[in-house]
Amino acid sequence: MRIGWREYIKRRFKRASKYHSVGIEFGIEELQISTLQLIEGKLNWVKQSKIQITDWANQLKHYVDKHELHNTPCRVTLSIAKYPLLQLDKPAVEESEINQALQWVVKEQLGQDIELAIDHFELPASPANAKKLYVVSLPKDEVKVIRNGILAAELNLEAITIEELSACQLLPNSEEASVFLHQDIGDQINLSIVKNGLLYFSRRLKGYENLSSFSEQELQLGIADNLALEIQRSLDYFESQLRQAPIKRAYVALDSPFQQTIVNLIKREILIDMVLLSPSLAKADSISAKTTHFASVGAALGLSKGSNIS
Repeated sequence: MRIGWREYIKRRFKRASKYHSVGIEFGIEELQISTLQLIEGKLNWVKQSKIQITDWANQLKHYVDKHELHNTPCRVTLSIAKYPLLQLDKPAVEESEINQALQWVVKEQLGQDIELAIDHFELPASPANAKKLYVVSLPKDEVKVIRNGILAAELNLEAITIEELSACQLLPNSEEASVFLHQDIGDQINLSIVKNGLLYFSRRLKGYENLSSFSEQELQLGIADNLALEIQRSLDYFESQLRQAPIKRAYVALDSPFQQTIVNLIKREILIDMVLLSPSLAKADSISAKTTHFASVGAALGLSKGSNIS
C-alpha cells in the first residue's frame, strides 16, 4: 500500500520524530508495538508494548500521544492468522496488471466474492520451468481500517507487510541459507527458508497450535520427531527442487517454555546446527525479549533493511 502525494507533502512539514521506527504486528487478540531509536549511531530497541485488538485505533492514538511517537516511520505486519499466503503461477500479463489478473484466481481459490487487496512477491528461485509467486490477500475494507487507524494515530505509515517477510529481517544477512521456525501464541508454526535477507520458501505447519501446553515429557513422545520430519522435507525440497546448496543452520523462536528441549530433540534427527533466535539488537533493560515480540521488531527493522514486497 502506497500513500498519496498530498499525504506525503503534508508529512514533510511535520516535526521529525526522535525515534527511528515503529513496528506493529496485528494479531488476532492484540497488537504488539516495537520502537527503535538511533543512539550514538546504533539502533536500539527502546520500547515494547501491546494493546488489545478491541478499540485498537483509539488505544494506539493514546499510546502515540503518551510516548511522543508522532510522525515516526511505521511498518505494519500482519500475523499469519490474519491472511492466506498462496503460491500461484505467475500470470502471463504485464507487471502492472499482475495483481488485477490474480483477483479472479485468488477469489476462486478462497471461495470469496468480496473486493480484495492483493499483493505479491516473486521467489528468488523456483522449480524448473515454473514461474511462481507468493500471493497475499486481505479484504480491502480491512486494509483501509488499518491504514486509517495508523494515520489517525499520526504515525508515518510506510508499508503494510506480512509476518513471513518481517521475520526475515531478524536473521543475519548471509549468502548461506537458513531455516527459521517462528510461532506466535496459539498460531501455526511458520517455517521459512531465508537467504541474503530474501524469502525463498515458506510453509505453515498445522497441529502445533497448542505447543506451549506440552510438557518436556510430552515433547519427547513424538512431537519433536514430527517437527524434525517437516523440517527435513523442506530441506529436501530446497535442495532438490530449487537446486540450492544444503542448509547448515536453523533458528528457532517457538511458543514453548521448553524451546531448548525441542532444539535438542530435533538435532538428534537432522544434522544441522540449531540455535534459539535472539535479535542482535541493543535493547533497553526494561525489555524482556519474547518470541511474541519478534514479528513487530522485524517490521521495525524492515524500515532499515528494506523489504521485498511493495
